[in-house]
Amino acid sequence: MTQITHVLPDSRPLGTGEPPETRLGVQFTRYPGHEGRPLVESLRAALADGFTLVVLNSIASEPSGEARGQLDKPGELHELAEEARLAGVELQLGLGCAGPFDDPAAVRADLSRTLVRGLELGVTEFFVHTRSVRERAVEQGRFLDHPAQLRLIRANLETLAPAARDAKAHINVKTHEDLASPEVQALVQALDPAVFGIGFDVANLVVRGEDPVESARALGPQVRMTHLEDAVLFPLPHGYRRRLRAVGEGVFDWEAILGHLFRAGVRDFTLEQHRGKFDAPVFDRSWFTHEAHLDAAGLGQLARLGVATHDGVARGHIPALADWDDEPGPAERRRQLLHSAATLRTILTSIGARVQKPATILSGEEGLS
Repeated sequence: MTQITHVLPDSRPLGTGEPPETRLGVQFTRYPGHEGRPLVESLRAALADGFTLVVLNSIASEPSGEARGQLDKPGELHELAEEARLAGVELQLGLGCAGPFDDPAAVRADLSRTLVRGLELGVTEFFVHTRSVRERAVEQGRFLDHPAQLRLIRANLETLAPAARDAKAHINVKTHEDLASPEVQALVQALDPAVFGIGFDVANLVVRGEDPVESARALGPQVRMTHLEDAVLFPLPHGYRRRLRAVGEGVFDWEAILGHLFRAGVRDFTLEQHRGKFDAPVFDRSWFTHEAHLDAAGLGQLARLGVATHDGVARGHIPALADWDDEPGPAERRRQLLHSAATLRTILTSIGARVQKPATILSGEEGLS
């Protein structure tokens, strides 16, 4: 990979000598090593490790021990939001699944309830994910092909627009493993651009047979949130199996990906640790029936990532698939986050960005030892 070392032509705001400031974020339900402990301790650990943006997966999934439907323990999220505010750290939030399955009224009510709760906490940047299927599916006695599923997702999201618009909040549709990036882009373009943007989840793109570099270039102008993790692609008889790694320990071209995003105006670079195990069955002819977005150039780049994975295994830099640890412990997951953050910081600095300094920790733990 070629290291980008020049300063981008548009990287300095007019009238200043300072390069644009970027933030390194981390996304979690609980920070590694703080599972089962108060949420504010996860915030303190993330700040101690140098992150300056925190994205919660969903407050709807927070354990409460209370009746179903209550989003959080009394005062826990308020304490978290207040401590983040005092530290000068922005909170962002996942709203949950935008469909297309389950009862639309229930989906919309859950999304709306979480949006309102997030707004009460001062959150103005949100993301949603989707759970569509590529084939026709039966929903409430009807057959829904994928375009119909996308229309239902759009209708669910449209119900959130008035409240988000009034609060000057943004909702970002994630490039989830079930959607190709052109589908996410078309969905966002059909919605109110003052409200809706894209959450760029780079590791999910290869599940749909896409080139992460080209997707970063194409989607960059509409990206408002990022969900970043590296990956490797193991060749199998039916295609490629994706496994996830720390940024810089996989096979993605991060200099090119970050360069496209940064030039497009993206300033928040957030790390996420997935657990999803997915294949891209590109050697199965029938798979292409539902993948109209695929092109030869993208598949060629996917093959290149597969070759890079094979070579990395041969050199001992990447564990073989049979030796893969799909459930690393808290210490290893924290190590991955810190390695990813260091890699992002180095590359962003090389392309003309100024990475925001860590926030002041007001109280609590100083991260994990």
